[in-house]
Amino acid sequence: MRTAFEILPTSFDAATCSLFCEVSNEGFSFCIKDEANNSFVGLAIYNYDKTKPLVGLPIDLQIVLHEKKEILSQKFNKIVVVYSLPQSVLIPFSIYSSDRNATVMNLIHGDFHVQEIILTDLITEQSVYNCYRIPTALYEVLQEHYPNAVSTHEYTVLLKQPTDENDKLFVIFYGQKLIVSIIKNGKYQLINSYSYNTPEDASYVLLNVCRQLEIKNISLEMNGLIEEDSSLYKEIYKYFTDIEFSKLPTGSNYSEEIKQYPAHYFSHIFSLDSCV
Repeated sequence: MRTAFEILPTSFDAATCSLFCEVSNEGFSFCIKDEANNSFVGLAIYNYDKTKPLVGLPIDLQIVLHEKKEILSQKFNKIVVVYSLPQSVLIPFSIYSSDRNATVMNLIHGDFHVQEIILTDLITEQSVYNCYRIPTALYEVLQEHYPNAVSTHEYTVLLKQPTDENDKLFVIFYGQKLIVSIIKNGKYQLINSYSYNTPEDASYVLLNVCRQLEIKNISLEMNGLIEEDSSLYKEIYKYFTDIEFSKLPTGSNYSEEIKQYPAHYFSHIFSLDSCV
């Protein structure tokens, strides 16, 4: 994997720290929080080479875990693994049955393969279950490395966060993926992942979801590695004028090295802490 960012502490006491990992088809990210001082002290983002088939992702992840073993193999006080993968279905409490998980996943995302595993998160805040599936090889790499980790899904993290009172379009930008969530009338109306290759693809996705939900003039909050002077930002600004970048989550401290970068680069990664 290619290193996008590495802001790593020179020393830390793993026994008082938590490790938060995010795994997606885009790559692997992690951050370290010193719980004793309520401070995030490290962060790294590694991008997977999208010219390679996705079957190589588990192998590349193993390589990163080995190369960074001096940090990632420490005995952390708590470890959380968050899967940011698109194959997810939200099922209301009233109609959920664990016996039908595979059937529901096959219906929405295509036939279930023996190389995949289904997991389910309980989201009491929204009265739904999040049923999602993960390539078995990817799951086994992380289970072997972090057998006692808490596992959850990115959508679960987002849905556990307090909703904004105002209508809002919330977007996390990855290299070739958007995670889009929409809050309307104080409730989540949509949460989904979309692939994109060009700035025009991204603006089309955002305009299309707004059209489907009959939303106009909604404020847009951006997370992820997007620059204000980029062609991507300029394309989106043609259609959305009320735009803001996410800030670092309140209630925690951040190392000086982390604060040197724009807050929206990493805010969604640090937010993994608040809802697990």
